[in-house]
Amino acid sequence: MIFSGVMFSLIMFLLSDKAHCRKVDCKSECCSLVEGFPVRLKELRSSYSEIQNFYQSTDDLGALIDDTVEHSINSPYGCHAMNEILRFYLETVLPKAVKKNQFKTPIDSIGNIFQELKRDMLKCRNYFSCQKPFEISNIKNSYEKLEGKGVDKAMGELDLLFNYIEKYLASKRVKHY
Repeated sequence: MIFSGVMFSLIMFLLSDKAHCRKVDCKSECCSLVEGFPVRLKELRSSYSEIQNFYQSTDDLGALIDDTVEHSINSPYGCHAMNEILRFYLETVLPKAVKKNQFKTPIDSIGNIFQELKRDMLKCRNYFSCQKPFEISNIKNSYEKLEGKGVDKAMGELDLLFNYIEKYLASKRVKHY
């Protein structure tokens, strides 16, 4: 009897609205970008897992991507911050990382997703309510001071950047209430 009561309660919960994952019916590319990002994030993390140990094992330096970056990404200027960070990785970090070691395939995969994300973020500026450009000069200055170790540092912190991007895009998801 107790088992059937528990089973009945479980079945009722699973049939309730609270247990259902609702598919969001996106009517714009921007909504699709946000709602589809978990798949891209999984691909980013999978590619990064192939190189993460290498970069993090050589990282004995202070943070390059710190909580000010997270704050900027989660501010009203977040889309500009994202654009600047993605540009920094695409133009500065990833090309040097490819030249520096044997990890061309996972780095190229990360770069391709970053390029698509940057393109899509620019198309969706209005969707993200961008307000003001992000200032990336502090990160670039720190990176340049690290000289050859800058690439290792920036690559070693990609997982942190993925978390910031995920949090930002998740904050833009359609609420299911």
